[in-house]
Amino acid sequence: MELDDPGKEETEEDGPGRLAERLRWLYLFAFWSQFKPSEPFLVDYLIEEKGIGSEEVYQDVLDLFVYSRLPFLILVGFCAEMESCGYRAILVLGAASGVLTVLLTRFGVQMCLQQAAQFTVSAAFASRVAVPSLAFTLCLPSQFQEAIHTVKAVMLFSNCCASALGELLRDGDWVPLKVLFDLSALGQVLSLMCAACLPVPRASVATPTASAISNTLEEHLLPRSPTAARCSPKSACEVFKALVQDVWLSLWLRRVMWWTAWALAMNPIHGLTLTYWQSMVRSKHILKDHNGYLSACMYLAASVGGPQYD
Repeated sequence: MELDDPGKEETEEDGPGRLAERLRWLYLFAFWSQFKPSEPFLVDYLIEEKGIGSEEVYQDVLDLFVYSRLPFLILVGFCAEMESCGYRAILVLGAASGVLTVLLTRFGVQMCLQQAAQFTVSAAFASRVAVPSLAFTLCLPSQFQEAIHTVKAVMLFSNCCASALGELLRDGDWVPLKVLFDLSALGQVLSLMCAACLPVPRASVATPTASAISNTLEEHLLPRSPTAARCSPKSACEVFKALVQDVWLSLWLRRVMWWTAWALAMNPIHGLTLTYWQSMVRSKHILKDHNGYLSACMYLAASVGGPQYD
């Protein structure tokens, strides 16, 4: 099935130098957005530094992150398709939420502030789904696969570097846990600066999901008038209808259907494991853990063991 992509022809803005510059800012944002050396030690920090009980951490704090992820994901998906918002604005707001999360965790002394940080981190996590979408709008169709795989590898590698750095600083007793959150705050501020520098989508190509892919699927899967054309949605109702239609048409493709089913099954398990595994370690009365090295190994294996592009 060949997509009728309006962006196949190169323009002056599609030269190698311009394309590399646009993607460079996206890669920098992807790296710093995930650079949080404090992440593997969040539970240790809340218990040892903030004085929150172990049961309170996973019953009254971390569970808020689990419950709020889905609403924020739905909100991000809806807002990203609005012409008044878009992918770039979503990433800027998500980066700002990341900064606020670290500040609330680092300086918040009340339980309600730590609980509020779970909502801001949910917003930050949800905004990251716009990273691949923005990559689609910044490069040529022939570069889609390379750009997506690279940005995913950068995000995973950043998690690896941050976790390893946090573990090294903690094991050497060089810095207290709160300093790791200071480093995380620095990383989030840098990600916000990179988000502000993200370029606007290429003017010569429409978003693939909104034009080429949807039109091609409609032609092959649904009967339609030769004169019918898919227009960019304007109102909130039209955006919602377009999103539902895109999902429905995509699921007609068997590979997409099976991949979606696998993702829906694995993502909740993955999310719950990443959220609660630190509490599970402490429940075994293991006080001298090596969470950073464990996280670094997991993310490194994922970044180098993913699919390759030609």
